[in-house]
Amino acid sequence: MIRRALPLLAALAATQLSGCVAAAIAPLAATGALGAKAAKGKGGGEAAATTPRPEVSIGQGVSAVPPLLAPAVAEAEPAPPIPVQPPAAQPAGMAGALADSADPYAAMAAYVLAQAEAGRTGKVRKSALLDQRSLVEVPRMRACADQRSAVLIDLDPGTGTFDLDDPPAPEPGLANHLRRIRGTGTAVVWVASLPQTQSKRLGTTLKATGLDPLGIDKVMLLSGAETRKQQLLDRADAEWCVLAIVGDRKADFDEVFDYLRNPDGPVGIALEQFIGAGWFLAPPPIK
Repeated sequence: MIRRALPLLAALAATQLSGCVAAAIAPLAATGALGAKAAKGKGGGEAAATTPRPEVSIGQGVSAVPPLLAPAVAEAEPAPPIPVQPPAAQPAGMAGALADSADPYAAMAAYVLAQAEAGRTGKVRKSALLDQRSLVEVPRMRACADQRSAVLIDLDPGTGTFDLDDPPAPEPGLANHLRRIRGTGTAVVWVASLPQTQSKRLGTTLKATGLDPLGIDKVMLLSGAETRKQQLLDRADAEWCVLAIVGDRKADFDEVFDYLRNPDGPVGIALEQFIGAGWFLAPPPIK
């Protein structure tokens, strides 16, 4: 059944992904790499890119696994639609907070505080890091273990890199939100596409803005052979239970958004359920 569906999977990938990732899925389909194990998130392999662009590893060691619309099914059975959580399922008051342009970080703070409280009462904490393997079925988040809770705040403006030489101006009200979040024992982690060697300068900037007045927050910057922000997110998964991610573009939540051929297509729509429920769009915290 899986073999018969492989051409369909490759066709779906080609319609939803940009050329770099879509090109890499053809050999996977031909060799059966998108078999039952891959669909269940237990396998994966390296696929060579057929274009001059660098190969992109989607997720932790899974190369070019495409975000498909549904798992492979028998030819006589229609593929079930991807369930998308309606806005009404958001925490109480969340919709109003999302629309509050006067305080764009209010929704994030309310969500993190609610998740931290749920963790104290023994409820299962929910990660805000996407499990890319689930994109062949129904998009879902990664599971949290016993790591310390954290919120990731992206510092890079748009597709650029945070400028340490530009006079910093913090987003009004953010410092107060972060103070309340730290009070729950949740770590505040700053993410930027800067080299690890700049961590001390970044820490000085965060203190100067009042966003980290005590200098206790963590920073995640590119180290060693890392070249992509997704590698920082994957590394964060090993250290923290990431309750929320804040960025000014969707690719700050996961790089899969940079490889969707049609951002408004079925996969993009399915991922919208996490906006406001773990993923939060907001202006850069430091301008």
